[in-house]
Amino acid sequence: MDNSEIVDALSGVWYLSTSEDDQPHVRPLDKAAEVDGKVYFGTSRAKKMFAQIEQNPKVEVFALNEFGACRFMAEAFAEDDAIKTKEAFEKMEKPMDDNSVAVRFEKIRKA
Repeated sequence: MDNSEIVDALSGVWYLSTSEDDQPHVRPLDKAAEVDGKVYFGTSRAKKMFAQIEQNPKVEVFALNEFGACRFMAEAFAEDDAIKTKEAFEKMEKPMDDNSVAVRFEKIRKA
């Protein structure tokens, strides 16, 4: 599975699983973008999900749409580069504010 296939699979509603204190948390998200060969999604630094990712970057993703089912494990990290963050949000057509952060998937592997 290459990054463009992942972005296609994450074009609609998809689910991100994080954990906190050995408790899994699953939430729906939408859209992803590829920037410089990396897959990104957007969130807010104010969300509990972001704090969970910062504590434990290991995540699992599930999407089911017209492309079929897509499930993978990865590590997720906040993007420090403001230009890449802006580009990711523009590609996702999402608004940004001072708390916006692009999160990139690393070490993507099939679940």
